[in-house]
Amino acid sequence: MAKPPEPIEDVLPQALWVVDAEVLEVLSTGSAAPRVEAKPGSTSTGQRSAAQTVKLKINRVLRGEAQGELVVEKPEAGYSLVKGNKGPFLIDSTRTILGRYGPDSWSWERIEQAVGART
Repeated sequence: MAKPPEPIEDVLPQALWVVDAEVLEVLSTGSAAPRVEAKPGSTSTGQRSAAQTVKLKINRVLRGEAQGELVVEKPEAGYSLVKGNKGPFLIDSTRTILGRYGPDSWSWERIEQAVGART
């Protein structure tokens, strides 16, 4: 059984960028964990997946200064990203994606509510 995502209120303070984005390209995949392909429609794999470097196309910005494209790191985690994955990404100052399941961690509506509650 997969763990639920961390509470958005615990992760949001670490986010320098909060963006709606799409994975344009997987630039590299680490070898620390076996490579696991994402299931159609979801990024969650149910097992640990290697770290990745990905290029995101930014569609909408809720927090931070981000335009066009952004290269970020996906840490070793229970999901894998592939070209075309999209959704809300929370990214810290080291350009690392936050959240146990990346863009599948929280809905855009939930993130907007949490950001609005903090302002």
